[in-house]
Parts: sequence; C-alpha cells; structure tokens
Amino acid sequence: MFVRFLPFVFLLVFGGNTLARQNPALFEIPIDCKFGNNCDLVLFVDHDKSAKWKDFQCGSLSYNNHQGTDIRLRSIKLMQRGVDVLAAADGRVIKIRRGLPDISFRAIGHDIIVRRGLGNVVVLDHGNGWRTIYAHLKNASIRVATGQEVKAGNILGQVGMSGLSEFPHLHFAVQHQGKVVDPFSPEKTDKKRCAIKQKTLWSAKAKAQLRYKKAFVLQAGFSDSAKFNRVALTYGLDIKDRMERRSPNFVFAIEFGGGRPGDEYEMSLISPGAKILARSKKKITRITNIKFDFVGRKGYGRVWPKGTYKGRFELFRTEQGIRRKVLETERIIQVP
Repeated sequence: MFVRFLPFVFLLVFGGNTLARQNPALFEIPIDCKFGNNCDLVLFVDHDKSAKWKDFQCGSLSYNNHQGTDIRLRSIKLMQRGVDVLAAADGRVIKIRRGLPDISFRAIGHDIIVRRGLGNVVVLDHGNGWRTIYAHLKNASIRVATGQEVKAGNILGQVGMSGLSEFPHLHFAVQHQGKVVDPFSPEKTDKKRCAIKQKTLWSAKAKAQLRYKKAFVLQAGFSDSAKFNRVALTYGLDIKDRMERRSPNFVFAIEFGGGRPGDEYEMSLISPGAKILARSKKKITRITNIKFDFVGRKGYGRVWPKGTYKGRFELFRTEQGIRRKVLETERIIQVP
C-alpha cells in the first residue's frame, strides 16, 4: 500500500534546484529484480501541493503526499521466495525497525498500524545531508545493524509487505537536509517540464532500467467466483490453467496502473469462435493510480463449451482530439 506517515524520519518538503550538483554519488537500483518481468515501478513522489497529486511526468502514478518511489513485486510467492533490497549508494546504517508481520493492513485495520506505517525499515546516511529509506521490508529479513558501513549493492534485507501495505513492494525514499527529493526529478516540476527529459539522481545503468510507463498491467487472471476481488488476485487465487465446464461463473479480472480522468477502457470475455460472453465499457472520471476491475458471466447451471477462452483489456486515451489505444493485454484459459 502507500505510506502517508513517516513517524521517525522528518517533516518533509521539496528541496531546491541545486540538488543534482550537491549529491555526492548517483543512486543505483535498490532492489534485485527484473523490471517488467517480476517487478514493476508503480508509484512516484507527489509533485502537487494540493489535495490532488501528480508524478514527475504530470501523470497520476502517485497519491497525495506520497514521498517516495514504490517498486512492486508481481506476486506474494516472489516475496516468500525472497527478493533482496540493496543499498542504493555507500553509506552508514542509522536507523532500523524490525518485528512487524507481512500482512495486508486491511486485515488488521489502518489505525492499528498507521504509526508504524513504514513497517520494517532501514535508513542510510550518505553524508552531506543525504539519506535513503528502505521500507516495508520482510519480517526477519534485515541483515544489517545500526552503525554498520555499507557499499552500494550490499544487501539490506528483502522486499515485504509490513506496515501500511497491501501488496509486496519496496518504498524507496530520498532526503536531503530533511527534505523530500524525487530521484527522477530533483528539481522543481511544473507543467512546462513534465514532457521533457530531466536531470535525475540515478546512475546511467539504473536509469536505463527505471523507465516511466504511462500505463501498465500489474496482474490479470480468471475466476469462477462472482465476488473475485483485488486481494484474491494479489494472493494468486485466480484460476491458472483450466476452468471447469460446470463452473458457476466465468470471470476475467485485471489490475492496471496509469489510468487518467477521461480515459476509457473495455474488458471482454471471449469464448471459442470469438463469441463475446461479456463486455464492459467504462470511463475513468476521477484521478486514480492503480485500478482493479472485472467482467464476467454467470453460469446459471450451464456447461461451458470446450475450447480456448480469452480475457481482453484495452485502455484508450484522447489527446489533442485524437483517440488512441495506450494499453492492451490478453489472457487465455482452457475449458477441457
């Protein structure tokens, strides 16, 4: 999930426009995963001072007062298997918190965990006022000690979902002199700068992998439940290989990011012979970052015909009067 409360760190505001020159070293990728394969760059620092939000590209991939970069694993199983969190630069460990479980905060309640919203966390000091924060780490995974010197690439712990989280991810935050710094855009962002290349605090190697995507699919799958939801999809409870012929329902679900107000999307469930079993067309009416939805058909005791079924998702965006498809994905499943 998305942390709004940093209890032991600092009161954070944006830094000035000389940060790129003051940074003693560029940052490396703080996680050992393959972007677009088993992890995704999903949320960024909020650059809007109002109750709304915008990321450094003036997109919706943030939320109000979000103070870091979120890198999400694609499954709970990956978290359980272990994905290492790495020091982004040389530094010294100055703060650690351990002992919090890896569980969706929705199962225990927001108020119970909010004062420990970052979950299990490591804070590094890099000198000259620079610090980095590594949050939501897996319980019992932290490998460093307070006062320990580390090098860029050293393992600090593993990705978890402790604190105010509802899926496994790393919340990586950068500060200078107690102020929030967006490593993707350390200088002030305005409408004139959103569409152009900006200075970053990432190394060339890191920057090549940390690519901003305007829209993307996080996960998609099928279910036989009419009450299938985001949590079930996150925990991998979708049906993977085959749908039984007497399944009570046939549902296709998706979680996607980057939708903007005015965007339209279509979801279709397609049976053998290209027959449309179910279709949904919707318009995004308010700012959002990550969205879950599904389309489906009730069985009413029917026997589903054998063959290959498809779930299709399409996202459309109108810019300068031209409607374009900006995202499309398809999944298949067999009815034997």
